[in-house]
Amino acid sequence: WREWTQSADVDADDGCFATHDILDQIEALSEPLVKMADGHYYIEPTRACITIDVNTGADTSPAATLKANIAMARDLGRQLRMRGLGGQIVIDPAPIPKKDRKILESAIKAALRKDTVETNFVGFTQMGLIELQRARVRPSWIK
Repeated sequence: WREWTQSADVDADDGCFATHDILDQIEALSEPLVKMADGHYYIEPTRACITIDVNTGADTSPAATLKANIAMARDLGRQLRMRGLGGQIVIDPAPIPKKDRKILESAIKAALRKDTVETNFVGFTQMGLIELQRARVRPSWIK
């Protein structure tokens, strides 16, 4: 048992959900599209696994694909946790050269270490897809 050392900062004013965009964030969880500054990605649960497709958007610079993939990696744990998703996860990253796979792998592992749900980075398939295994800790938001 631990006692709080300071009072919690709770906003209970009328309209606090609107002030903090809570309803918009809840609504966004029901959509597969996740927008990022460096592109976007789709999270789509299927019966067999959860699929994630990363796209660069309008950015056509040589580093665009790696930037989009790293941005997705940094946000992935939060999105999976908020949506209550677990099980087998297959990520179709924006195309990157094989030499950049270690950079992306490190970014994903670093982001998942911050998450409280056990997630294992299985590796890259021969087709360049990324496999993860994540514990199911609660029912999915979508169900």
